[in-house]
Amino acid sequence: MLLSRKSLISVLLSAFLSSERWSPSQAFAMNNRWGPKHTSSSAVSLQTALSATSTAASTEDSKVKTSDILSLDSIRSTLIRQEETIIFAIIERAQFRQNDVVYEQGGFGDLGVPLGANPDYFKERSEQLSFLEYMLIGTEVLHCGVRRYTSPEEHAFFPECLPSGPLDALPQLDYPTDLLSPIKGANAINFNEILLKKYKEWMVPSISKKGDDEQHGSTVLSDIVVLQALSRRVHYGKFVAESKYQSDPEGYQKLVDDGDAEGVMELLTNSAVEARVLRRAKIKAATYGREPLMTQLPEQKAAECGGDVSFVAAAAASAVATAMESLEENSDKLQGKIDPAIIETIYRDFIIPLTKDIEVAYLFLRCGKEPPSNYAPDRMSVDVLN
Repeated sequence: MLLSRKSLISVLLSAFLSSERWSPSQAFAMNNRWGPKHTSSSAVSLQTALSATSTAASTEDSKVKTSDILSLDSIRSTLIRQEETIIFAIIERAQFRQNDVVYEQGGFGDLGVPLGANPDYFKERSEQLSFLEYMLIGTEVLHCGVRRYTSPEEHAFFPECLPSGPLDALPQLDYPTDLLSPIKGANAINFNEILLKKYKEWMVPSISKKGDDEQHGSTVLSDIVVLQALSRRVHYGKFVAESKYQSDPEGYQKLVDDGDAEGVMELLTNSAVEARVLRRAKIKAATYGREPLMTQLPEQKAAECGGDVSFVAAAAASAVATAMESLEENSDKLQGKIDPAIIETIYRDFIIPLTKDIEVAYLFLRCGKEPPSNYAPDRMSVDVLN
């Protein structure tokens, strides 16, 4: 017979507290099973490397090789850390209704040109902006001024609306120039067009209830956080593709020369890693989307958790119980801020496929050929979201 949730947490908590070797740090770092791997000198975080400026220390220990930055371990560590950002952002958006009016062209009338945006873009545009477009363009204009889009890991949704560059008063950031290949513009590909389309048409209805709650400003602000996090995640596919190309340049070059996009997709696919991503995303969504800790404990056990060690043990017990429930194939739908199965679906049918489309497009350009038309930035090569 399966234990109830409270009974399971109680058993786990007793086990944690009765172990003489247990320490608070172990609660969230047991072999680092569900968190990012600690990077060594051979697996430097890509995000850390991209944060370097011209004022970086010149000591030998602070020097980072491109081969280290582009290691798959380094990239995967960065992608794992991004999962929390994405899941928390989706949970935040899910609290609001769909509020379709914020996505409608001219839903709030003529909003005009966002402050600081390139006016030439709007001279040729006949459609009025949606509320989301207006806010997103304005946000990107502001972020452009403070150098966001000088980073090779950031991509604007409306690059044609941005000013010519960052504010003159800010110093120029010195990013590594050899992370991605410039051949045929491979380093500059941008799939935000299809990302934005699928977000509005498929993802929002998947995570939010129908209707309008008049929280239009809060809705759009949360939309922007989700979109920017998703954009950063899927475009990391370029770094993944470059790493895989460097490990087998002849193999990818031959497939591209033959025009074999399916072969490129097959060569870059790692099904075992994808399965782990889906499993981890579901566990995190189940854990982050529910009321934690003391509210899940039997009253007697809750009363016993007076110290820091006991409290952290309770956190660990609750997290483990939630994870175990989320992995039960025949379990009832978990009640929480968002269904973990939805997060798993978003990764399986949207984030991972779009990331791999970007990888294929990058590799074709990297090898000197235009990618097939079904890998264009305005579509998904395999679209199950219609």
